[in-house]
Order: sequence, then structure tokens, then C-alpha cells
Amino acid sequence: MLKHIVYLHGFNSSPKSTKAQQFVRLLGQSYAHVTVHVPHLSAWPRQAMEQVSDLVRVLQQEQEPGDKIAFVGSSLGGFYATWLAQQFAAKAVLINPAVWPHRLLQDALGPQYNYHQPEHEYELTAEHLAQWRTLAVTSIKQPQNLLVLLQMADETLDYKQAVQYYADSHLDIAQGGSHAYDDFPQRIPQMMAFLG
Repeated sequence: MLKHIVYLHGFNSSPKSTKAQQFVRLLGQSYAHVTVHVPHLSAWPRQAMEQVSDLVRVLQQEQEPGDKIAFVGSSLGGFYATWLAQQFAAKAVLINPAVWPHRLLQDALGPQYNYHQPEHEYELTAEHLAQWRTLAVTSIKQPQNLLVLLQMADETLDYKQAVQYYADSHLDIAQGGSHAYDDFPQRIPQMMAFLG
């Protein structure tokens, strides 16, 4: 039975993001048997994945036989969820995922700030890109474990990249929408049915 979901926020976002907050609130109302974890991910990719991997290992030690852990990731969080699902042979839902962040963010090098904590400025460097490149999953071993929710009017990412990359996974492609994924709350029953 699904017991834990780790929600992974996007680039320069945080657990305070609208989708993260909606997800926690709605699962608390309708899926109280599932605990949602929303870690504040490090800006350093390798450190972020060590952070989540440590959390998953702690949860695995505490769980009963048959208990499951799954991932939900939005944008850059979808990239991370892809890596984590492969590492832990777990299911994941990816919402408008970033496929190749080391390419996507090449032109963004320089000062950055978190949308929810603008006072915390940091420098996006070539080392960040190199770490994302290292984490890129070149061959998805269990594509059936991934549900990919895409909206064609995503203004930040080209949804066609995800269609090609996740071709063997469960693809749900909606017309219109946005990078934030319009009508996200209405998709939660579908997500939970898949992760269940």
C-alpha cells in the first residue's frame, strides 16, 4: 500500500509553491493514509538527490512489508523524480518535467534567487549544469512506472521533448494549459490511482 509520497518542487521554487501546498492540503483531505513529504531541495543537484535519497532510506527502514514510497515532481522536480524512480524502482508522476536541465538552463548562468525567499541569492554555475548532466537518465529501465502529465501550451518547456523522451511511459497530453499546469487539483485522483 502507498504510504509516502515525496513531492519535488521546481527550479528556484520551494515547499511553499502553489502546487506543493495544494497537493499537501488535498491529500490530507482525501488520502489521509498517505504522508506527503516536501523537502526544500538544495540548489546543488547532487546535494538535492543525496538529501532525498537519505529521506527515502529512513522511510524504508520504518515501513512495514508491502508499504510503498512514490514521487511527484514538477518541472525540475520531474527531472529529479525520474532519477529517483529509477534508483528506488518506484512509481512517479511527472508534471511538465524538465528533460535536459543542463541544456535548458545554460543561458541562465549567474545570480539566481528563490521565488519564495528572494533574499537568498545564489550563483548558478557551470558546475550545476555538470551535476544535472551526470544525473540525466539516458535509458529509462522501467518506463511503466512513470505517469507524465503535459500541457501543450507550457510557456517554459517544449512539451515535445518530454513526449519523445518518455515515449514508453504513460503520457497524458492536454491542449492549452501552462507550465504551472492548469487545473492541477483536478488531476490528483488520476495521479493517486496511478501511484496507488
